Amino acid sequence: GCAAALVAAEAGLKVALLTSAKVATQCNSYWAQGGIIYKANDDAPHLLASDIYRAGAGLSEAPAVDALTHRGPGLVEDLLLDAAGVNANVPFDRDAAGNLSLCLEASHNRARILHWKDATGKAITEHIVPAAAAHPNVTLKTGVTATDLALAHDTENPQDQRVAGVHTLLDAGDGHEPVTYTAPHVVLATGGAGSLYEHTSNPSAARGEGLGMAIRAGAETKNLEYFQFHPTTLYVPGEARFLLTEALRGEGAILRDASGRAFARDYHEDGELAPRDVVARMITAEMAAQGADCMYLDISHRDSAWLKERFPTIDAHASGLGFDIGSDPLPVVPASHYHCGGITTGVDGKTSLPGLLAAGEVSCTGLHGGNRLASTSLLEGLVWGDAAARTAAEERDAAEAFLARPTVTLSSGSLGSDEALRLAEIHAVDTEGLLAEIQGIMWEDVGVVRRTEDLERAKHRLAELRWLADELVHRSPAPLDPEMASLRNAATAASAIAEAAAKNMVSAGAHYVEDGVAAEAEEVEKARPFQA
Repeated sequence: GCAAALVAAEAGLKVALLTSAKVATQCNSYWAQGGIIYKANDDAPHLLASDIYRAGAGLSEAPAVDALTHRGPGLVEDLLLDAAGVNANVPFDRDAAGNLSLCLEASHNRARILHWKDATGKAITEHIVPAAAAHPNVTLKTGVTATDLALAHDTENPQDQRVAGVHTLLDAGDGHEPVTYTAPHVVLATGGAGSLYEHTSNPSAARGEGLGMAIRAGAETKNLEYFQFHPTTLYVPGEARFLLTEALRGEGAILRDASGRAFARDYHEDGELAPRDVVARMITAEMAAQGADCMYLDISHRDSAWLKERFPTIDAHASGLGFDIGSDPLPVVPASHYHCGGITTGVDGKTSLPGLLAAGEVSCTGLHGGNRLASTSLLEGLVWGDAAARTAAEERDAAEAFLARPTVTLSSGSLGSDEALRLAEIHAVDTEGLLAEIQGIMWEDVGVVRRTEDLERAKHRLAELRWLADELVHRSPAPLDPEMASLRNAATAASAIAEAAAKNMVSAGAHYVEDGVAAEAEEVEKARPFQA
């Protein structure tokens, strides 16, 4: 979102940067530990592309892969290593000679990952957000909860319509005030949907909000069934799952069971450095076979002082729970981490709805295919944030001309009802309980290992919950409660993901269907448009 704001602002556009958080750095990107792809000294676009296709089960799409591999490194330099300009200058780790320190991560053939200790997302966010907020063409507004996309249509030609803004609820301190923001273009950069699952590495606000709004507005989606589960989150009963970055395994961490047996190479020749979906399933399989609550990640063979310098965030969190990463194997379980699917988005940032652009995890550019390669997500956000901003600048005049027509009207949005039937006043709606039911269904039936019967059951129950959430919104008193709006978005997104998963019986990448049809190797190879 900040990348789009900066590029658009530099192109002369006025930008309203909206977030529901009270502090703008509270976002999914903030929690990214591992790093962001840059380039190794002997790197080339085709070398990175080969890793993306391999991790994506051969399902990644060539236009998106080409866009990221060719444009990505330059945008890192322009937007994140801008020492003298208006963009961010992130203090990535450097070696003793002052050169950028590049590390290796799972499924990469080169050490090409920029990082700042083990809190790269934090470093990037804390530099790019202030850069965007300081630009004279950007207005940052916090405490603004989006509820619906605002659609404009021509009354003389109802088929002629476009997204022209967003309906929101503004936190006024003692309540929420409905406010509609209008604009020639809307860029959705709302992040992921990991908190649709009971166990997740994501913050609680990652409920698929943007995806839900876009689906209701009629936007096309794709690859919704491909939901990546991070193999290693710290498992402590009663505590939220905490991400243990891929970089730990890149630095040599070993997966072990409670007896100390290393098991990863029993499942894949690359062991701990196999693609994430493979590693997540091997851990799940060992847990099931042994009736264990978790497996263990052991990096105690590395120097303790170095570990604590390299991974200070993990060290601080683990030590607070009684673990020493320099000597103790860490208990781990997989958890929902990244949505590879989303709103269908082209290399120009456009969606199927005129006026609606998308960037980051809410979108599906085709880059990730069936499973995401480590450290591609932050770079994808830069590349498509830039693309969306450039599209908005190029199409500004035409969009403004449409909105200026006297026959164009704007949709009102679902901001609650003044009708007599007010369910929220008759009895308190347990939004937390309904969300917990959604999360439980997604974890049990649309999780790491899926089965056709479970997917069908989940599809039908989540469709019922989506209907219920819609009804609660339409029958709630105005103005709408933000939690009710969030529940509706979550139910919409979860239902769509389960429906997509139930339709696709070909098991590939992060969509692993135990009793489905295994993707044939030759078919995956045909889907891989990589050219050396």
